[in-house]
Amino acid sequence: MKRFPESFRSATLFEVGCGYLVLSRYKSDGRVEAGFFLLDVFCLGVKDAGFCRFTDFADFEKSLLDPLFREDGRERMMPGAGRKLAEEAVAYARSLGFAPGADYKKASRVFGGISTADCSEQFDFGKDGKPFYIQGPSDSPERREWILRALETRCGEGGFQFIVASECGDSESADEAASEPAQSRTGTGWNADALREMARQVRTERPELDIRISPTGRPKLSDRLAEVAGPWLERMPDPESGSAVLLLAALAWNFSLSSPAVSQQFLDAILGILPEPELQEMFLFTAARRALLYPDEDRIICKVETDPAAEGRYALRVMSLSLRTIPASETLRVPADRSPLSRCEPVEVA
Repeated sequence: MKRFPESFRSATLFEVGCGYLVLSRYKSDGRVEAGFFLLDVFCLGVKDAGFCRFTDFADFEKSLLDPLFREDGRERMMPGAGRKLAEEAVAYARSLGFAPGADYKKASRVFGGISTADCSEQFDFGKDGKPFYIQGPSDSPERREWILRALETRCGEGGFQFIVASECGDSESADEAASEPAQSRTGTGWNADALREMARQVRTERPELDIRISPTGRPKLSDRLAEVAGPWLERMPDPESGSAVLLLAALAWNFSLSSPAVSQQFLDAILGILPEPELQEMFLFTAARRALLYPDEDRIICKVETDPAAEGRYALRVMSLSLRTIPASETLRVPADRSPLSRCEPVEVA
């Protein structure tokens, strides 16, 4: 007899904040398909995920269930409740600016045929009504600082809790931690010669423009673009993929600054050339992330140049201009059109 879908979660998930969720469905010949999710119900939602196939239930239990739940034990859930838990964890994390793990879409195949319509179970995320970030063993200091900065931007001072590892390896609580703003997770290599060359090329083509290189007192737009694209950059397997992500992030950045009169037209055009649902989600999420992290930013991006740099960083150069000096009807024209540049000075390269 064919087994019905099943769902299991770590017994201590909501006490310690982190644990596993597994949903499984069964074929008529006994084969098992399972999606597993590493959950952080206090803050980050689905941190990791995967989709596996097994020859039978014994193989499934020995290869997946027993290893995942060996320490904390497992608790059975209704399948609809398991799906609801995963989806609501993702929604909670997204409200804070965090995307689910790279293989979440693949793992969510197991949701097929499982409905949440009749699920009355309620889940509480965060701790004591606030996001609570606990630095995991795989979270680098750079990623830790990026997460803290995103939480500070979204929740404000005192609006979240955290426990992180200090440089010497000891735990540091929110009450003991320094209150200095966190820095960007994704590093961008800075090359003065490359910036000057970028400015020189623009001046050659448009000698009437006032080109300013990293003007004093202005945050570098290249750093801000890298931070907005950070969750996706971390998953890219090679520099070429990272460069493509940064270019897509620049489009999403400009879209998020568009006027209502042109935003739908731009969105239709972008989604038309991004047929894959994953790329569409990346675009829309990045646009929302720009608005969340930098709501007062008024510069649009005219040109992006990237080169791979040391230690997984990117040498990123951005040419930008202020949105306030461009007619609303022209804010989304591509740089090749040049009409926005003819009305806007100065142009920044950083």
